[in-house]
Amino acid sequence: MTFRSITSVQIIVAHGIELGIDENVLLQGSGLTSAQLADHERLIEDKQELQVLNNLMLTTQCPVKVGMELGCRYHLTSYGIMGYALLASSTARKAIEFGLRYLDLTYVFSQITLTELNDDLSLRFSCDIAGKLGELVLVRDMLGAAMIQREVFERNGLPIKLQFMSPQPVGLCLADIKQKLGAEIQFNANYNGFSGLAPLLDLPLVKANEATARLCEAQCSQLLQQKQNWKPIAKLVKDTLVHLGLTASMEDIAQHLARTTRTLHRQLKLEQTSWRQVRDDVRFGIAEELLLKPMQLDEIAERLGFSDGANFSHSFKRCKNITPSQYRKQATKQR
Repeated sequence: MTFRSITSVQIIVAHGIELGIDENVLLQGSGLTSAQLADHERLIEDKQELQVLNNLMLTTQCPVKVGMELGCRYHLTSYGIMGYALLASSTARKAIEFGLRYLDLTYVFSQITLTELNDDLSLRFSCDIAGKLGELVLVRDMLGAAMIQREVFERNGLPIKLQFMSPQPVGLCLADIKQKLGAEIQFNANYNGFSGLAPLLDLPLVKANEATARLCEAQCSQLLQQKQNWKPIAKLVKDTLVHLGLTASMEDIAQHLARTTRTLHRQLKLEQTSWRQVRDDVRFGIAEELLLKPMQLDEIAERLGFSDGANFSHSFKRCKNITPSQYRKQATKQR
């Protein structure tokens, strides 16, 4: 069970009401009441926000349009102390790194990664939620992130392009959205995300303030620690390892989770597991999927962060009591 601030649901409901949708329709099935909606200190479950988003989605024929309009309503102030931390960052690079480190304090449901390719850097988004709801959520999350960039730089005409893999919906007018974002929008792209970030990464931000940034990060660290205490630590480490990449070390994971390696080791021990066990669970769970594909063992080993195929085979057998080749043969017979 994961919790978040009710602020995002307040934004969703306000947008729905402006579209002429009754508040009771938007809250239906979420377990939330009008009185609770007015409580700015209330925490809600992720599934409650998803239910409200689903109710909004059911009223529209174009999830992309609604997702774009809704995403534009998320401003830096929507994120509380985290918004001030982003604004006070020294550069865009620092702001992005901070945002990814404290992503759990935002309202996104999407996974976000910073990717370097052909001398450019891109922020890429993916969403595991199926169907039209997933489409709306993905677009909402991307536009919300775009609004953060717009407000952090405080200017239009940014050399950033917002890219969507889906085709542009028929009748969707982008003029107002482009004006709000100060950036270009492209459909039928190779990935969902932002391109053109490289020239902006190390530019000084207008409202940079090191003292404020440090103070805000300290508070964000405390909030993140409180929020993550609601999750089993082993699952938290697994999710973070998938997010950062399988080559991430325990030190990387601990830093991302705003705690020391000693604390992380102790917390995992209390759950009767270890860093090595959690890492192996993730690695070999993915390995089993990759072994069902026509891939060489060396290629799988590289994907999973092993030095070579032999090292991967040895580790796989130690964990699964079967070699990768034997597993592949058995799995093929059962299909």
